[in-house]
Amino acid sequence: MAQIPNLDNSPINIKSIREQSQRDLLKILKDIRGKKCLVIEPKLGGSLSLIIQTSFLKEHGVELRHLSPEPVQTECTKVVYLVHPQRDLMKIISSHVHNDVSKGLQREYYIYFVPRRQVQCEKILEDEKVHNLMTIGEYPLYVIPFDEDILSFELDLAYKECQVDGDTDSLWHIAKAIHKLESSFGIIPNVRAKGKASVLVADILNRMQTEEPVNSLDMTVPEINTLILIDREVDMVTPMCSQLTYEGLLDEFLHINNGAVELDTSVMGVQQEGKKTKVPLNSSDKLFKEIRDLNFEVVVQVLRQKATSMKQDYTEMTTTNQTVSELKDFVKKLNSLPEMTRHINLAQHLSTFTSKPSFLAKLDMEHTMVEAQSYDICFEYIEEMIHKQEPLVNVLRLLILFSVTNSGLPKKHFDYLRRELLHSYGFEHMATLNNLEKAGLFKKQEAKSNWQMIKNTLQLVVEDTNTANPNDIAYVFSGYAPLSVRIIHHAVRSGW
Repeated sequence: MAQIPNLDNSPINIKSIREQSQRDLLKILKDIRGKKCLVIEPKLGGSLSLIIQTSFLKEHGVELRHLSPEPVQTECTKVVYLVHPQRDLMKIISSHVHNDVSKGLQREYYIYFVPRRQVQCEKILEDEKVHNLMTIGEYPLYVIPFDEDILSFELDLAYKECQVDGDTDSLWHIAKAIHKLESSFGIIPNVRAKGKASVLVADILNRMQTEEPVNSLDMTVPEINTLILIDREVDMVTPMCSQLTYEGLLDEFLHINNGAVELDTSVMGVQQEGKKTKVPLNSSDKLFKEIRDLNFEVVVQVLRQKATSMKQDYTEMTTTNQTVSELKDFVKKLNSLPEMTRHINLAQHLSTFTSKPSFLAKLDMEHTMVEAQSYDICFEYIEEMIHKQEPLVNVLRLLILFSVTNSGLPKKHFDYLRRELLHSYGFEHMATLNNLEKAGLFKKQEAKSNWQMIKNTLQLVVEDTNTANPNDIAYVFSGYAPLSVRIIHHAVRSGW
């Protein structure tokens, strides 16, 4: 199955966004005549795999390499770097050029920044004395279609940059991406923003609309009616809780990257020692589209029913005379067998994680924290996790959830847990804890928590959720309704 998702059923024509990104990249490569080596920053390589097939690039005389500190091994005399504007990457590229010069290699160098060039990066190239050997341009990849209803800015560090570093470049990037969307789908008439960063994005977007007006004379009715911007900062509870849908658990345990999970081949029933395989997860897979948002327990039942039905059909086919039409229907079902096998293997692998007592205990503790009950039990549970040296990410997620729902911890408890963390995991994590405190995620309590009031007003905790036939978003977390979803729900229903 191809990793590039089929976008034919999108509510708006987001396929045109992908096609424009393809054209932009091919134009860059065609303008550089002859054979060339395209060196891609690894993280960007994952994003590009959702835009264009690598085989297509090779057909256009392009050799592909991933950027690394090692010199580029190629016979090509033209080397094209495709990178995000990051200082450390400029150092690596400079070292490549210096290495080539020292060996007397005659090469032409091109750097295309994604999505735009930055002065500080060019300054590093000047300091390294390689700037005059470079042709510099931009590849305006602002947004990437992940699926028929998902677009991503791929700004992994935006929250940290804004909250810890005070760097708001990512907000301009988001506004620019939305403005580019407007050039295809018309000016969005209703923009609603919640949170300081979202208000800033809305202001930048408004300014762009004035300074760079979109030519939408032929578009009387915009295709997007309302844009809702909401800060991650508004709801830091939800990302700290464990999702219990099929897709949510795949991400929780196997980590979905660029619309795929990477696994040992043995998980998928193929015995190849030490080999990895990528399993795409998008709506092109009809079975995944059907089960991705279901509670995991329901998914297991659905897969069991489908397998049983297929087995019965097979028995009937081999024991009775079937019409041509019935044979055709059976063959159609057989076509879905690879999808069935794929998801049965994945579900079986997931169940090895979800059945662990430690996972079930963590779920109980998350609910206790969300319900704002039993402070002492929560505190002791985190203390015990630290002393057992459980994975640091698991400890920090629960600690942040505990801190956020209590508006911080009393100074005595804050200092104690901070000290225990550093003793257990090493003082090299001091910067991490300082950053969490700076971002307000793990901090000393300065005022009484208002979580109880928020929880009750927005009905964030729902008893007796029906996971098989859900009628409330709370089924995703088996009883907790995501705060950000509730805010949007109330806003749409009763005004912002």
